Amino acid sequence: MWDSLFNLRDYTGTEHALFAIGCLMWVFVYFIVIHNFRKKDFVEIPMIAICANFAWEFLWSWVYMTDMGSLYVWGYRIWFFLDCFILYAIFRYGYKQLMSMPKASHPYLLIGGLTASFFILYFYIGRYDYPLSHMGAYSGYVLNVLMSALYISLFLRMKNPGIFSLPAAWLKGIGTLLISFFCILHFNDWFLISMCIVTAALDAAYISIFYNYKNETRAE
Repeated sequence: MWDSLFNLRDYTGTEHALFAIGCLMWVFVYFIVIHNFRKKDFVEIPMIAICANFAWEFLWSWVYMTDMGSLYVWGYRIWFFLDCFILYAIFRYGYKQLMSMPKASHPYLLIGGLTASFFILYFYIGRYDYPLSHMGAYSGYVLNVLMSALYISLFLRMKNPGIFSLPAAWLKGIGTLLISFFCILHFNDWFLISMCIVTAALDAAYISIFYNYKNETRAE
């Protein structure tokens, strides 16, 4: 039973713990984002990142399967189903992220972003990721760098910390950091490690900017 849930032949117990806890923190991030868009009519995850993330989660849930164990297969699918709510929300409220563009244009941008993400990621994973990792590390961290950078850009552009979640920022940062430690232990690949380092730096910068902006707002 345990062998089917957790692959302990190719991954150590420490690696499983780091990856599983990091993934669970991301589940909490999704719950916070879903709760907040219903409350604030705004989705804090950048639109392009949502398109790429949705494509990645679909592909790793139903096309490419992780070899870490059946628990993770269904964990990825839980991510995907939660992301369906976020995709719905970005179709409904995503125009608020596009401050200088007509409201009617954003569904077309989303459809284009989703199409491009599926097209690129399907071939990238099959050619470069799936032979190297069986859990999406390389393609996942390409998207993580993108998402972490876009979070900062969106936050600074909106100039309204009240529509973003500081707990989600911490959970996202710590969850990704734990998964980064897993990648460092398991893969020992400096290309992947470099993306882990850049993502951690961007996440730390985002949290720092969040605190600084809140402090400046209070001072005013």
